[in-house]
Amino acid sequence: MLDIDNQTDTDIPADSLESIVERVLLSENREVKDISLLLLDNGRIRSYNKKFRGKDSETDVISFASELAFLPTYGEIIIDLSVAAKQRGERSLDEEIKVLFLHGLLHLLGFDHLSARGRVIMEQKEKEYYNLIVKEKL
Repeated sequence: MLDIDNQTDTDIPADSLESIVERVLLSENREVKDISLLLLDNGRIRSYNKKFRGKDSETDVISFASELAFLPTYGEIIIDLSVAAKQRGERSLDEEIKVLFLHGLLHLLGFDHLSARGRVIMEQKEKEYYNLIVKEKL
């Protein structure tokens, strides 16, 4: 279900990420499909951001949703761990990775923050699932 390509030297909470996928798909009443996660560091996400989004800057997470509904995949999430480490504040790096992964997963499921209404819905979903992650120690 979750295929992780970790191109960094950082250990990541793989079991927790898998649990997050299971919980969110179940709660959103979605079928089980594959999700790819690419973990980068040292700002390497910048080239993806430039190539695919036309933005020549670092970012923390990018999602590429599958355009074809009949494929057994929701798409791919890319997270840059060096950006995550810089912005994590008081959270541990593992917690920040979970937050970014959740954000990317919600994008793959069709949620966005492009409109005011979409932003409210996505923020509510993120808060709901983040609270669940903390409460259940996923």
